[in-house]
Amino acid sequence: MKKRIFDLTRHDIANMSRTDIVDCIRRSEGRSMMVENVTSMAPPVDLVSGAEIAAAFGADMITLNCLDLMEPRAEVNGAADHGSADHFTVQELKQLSGRMIGCNLEPVPQGFTDINIGRSLTKETVEKAVELGMNYIMLTGNPGMMVSQETILNAIALTREVSKDILIIAGKMHGGGVGNDYNLEFIPQFAEAGADIMMFPAPYTTPGMNPALASTVMDAVHEAGMLGMLAIGTSQEGASESYIEKVTIESKGAGADIVHIGDGGYGGIAVPENIMRMGITLRGRRHQFKRMANHR
Repeated sequence: MKKRIFDLTRHDIANMSRTDIVDCIRRSEGRSMMVENVTSMAPPVDLVSGAEIAAAFGADMITLNCLDLMEPRAEVNGAADHGSADHFTVQELKQLSGRMIGCNLEPVPQGFTDINIGRSLTKETVEKAVELGMNYIMLTGNPGMMVSQETILNAIALTREVSKDILIIAGKMHGGGVGNDYNLEFIPQFAEAGADIMMFPAPYTTPGMNPALASTVMDAVHEAGMLGMLAIGTSQEGASESYIEKVTIESKGAGADIVHIGDGGYGGIAVPENIMRMGITLRGRRHQFKRMANHR
């Protein structure tokens, strides 16, 4: 398969291997966009899922956040008023969005109990993610989860032991309860443990993460043989469109293969206009509108 990510159909995605996904993102030359969605919150529009909204505004990859893999469901807004089902299944999200779907799993430190087991990284949750047909697993931490680069490193190794085939995205997009960490020494260790893509905060999202530092970490990630992702995960996904445009330009200029926009908008998803602005900035109107329209 020689397609770029914004050209993929649902059929293409269903037949892609871990290597295919990596090659597809690399071939897209920094024009891949990931959108995050909190599935435990009712979306801002009635009767449609957050994943459908993300796809409609141009997402290539949709990451389900706060998904309990032991009881996987995405909430519906207005279900009771319209007599519809009160949740979507993961399979329905894949079918309705036509996009790559992955989930966050949180490698919390040993002894940390303030999280549902279905959201944390364990052998069982990785197996469940594979069973549900996730295209990738993202190993990172929500605020307050005390996730560190060390716990993520151990989680990569465990995930790779369970599955040689699932794509692994790993890293920190903000302090997450233990502070920001731009230590380059972890980069080759992540690669050796089996990560495919490593993420860092996007420029202007965390203290000290400027375009020069972002470029340095992306160079190191590529040198280690991984793809790089820069993420807006600090609720600035709800900032102005001009801010989104600036961060997107700087992230692409720093060498990011994927630019990520978080879920801190309304109803567990970024402001839709900001998703669209990021997509237009990354790849121009032609490819962005094609991605928005194509759900085949």
